[in-house]
Amino acid sequence: MRISAVLAGLRDALPIMLAYIPIAMTFGVLCVSHGIPWLLTVFISVWVYAGGAQFMLVSLALSGVSVLSAVLTVLLVNLRHFMYGTALGPAFSLWREAAKWLFAFGLTDEVFAVTSGRGRTGVPDVWRQVPFAFACYGSWVAGTAIGGAVGEAVPSGVADVLGFALPALFIALLFSCPRSVQHLVAALVGAALATVANLVHLGSLGILVGALTGATIGWGWQATRTRRAVAARSAADAVPKE
Repeated sequence: MRISAVLAGLRDALPIMLAYIPIAMTFGVLCVSHGIPWLLTVFISVWVYAGGAQFMLVSLALSGVSVLSAVLTVLLVNLRHFMYGTALGPAFSLWREAAKWLFAFGLTDEVFAVTSGRGRTGVPDVWRQVPFAFACYGSWVAGTAIGGAVGEAVPSGVADVLGFALPALFIALLFSCPRSVQHLVAALVGAALATVANLVHLGSLGILVGALTGATIGWGWQATRTRRAVAARSAADAVPKE
């Protein structure tokens, strides 16, 4: 029974693994081609394992920003994982704490997408979920190691082109988000403020300001629309019916 659950988890992971390897290879090539040692490059993927945030972390480190600014930026990028854990928490309440921590380490956007649907139908099988998450993790680390190994042989021009992987990844994430007025407002405000901050040489602080301000305005826009809708329904209900 456990073997079949493990095999099912590995089957779940296969599509994600095939997508992770080339992106992780790009990360490895970028790091090594910019002077980061291969061992440290692999260690970043082993310890951080944060996809787009790893690209951002390396970019900020190479640009010479302060450690505090880099840490805050990466934490902000990964703040969505707090919401992932909150959403999945009830379905995993019967798991042992050690298993919860193991799975939490391997929780990514793609792992959450697969797991969230499964959690609605009952308690997820630990023997399926943990191998599933760590197979994805292993593919990311392996891709990084391979990319780092060939990174020194990649011309600097090609490595600079691969640097577009980070903004391309975030553009893809943006288009995969729900399309509504409040999301559009949040994205546009955040992008505009980050651009202005960059023009006045505020560095990565602009990312923090843009993201927080954009998210706050988007939330305020949605809250205002919700209050207006509730008020309109209340007014309609108060009108006497003939």
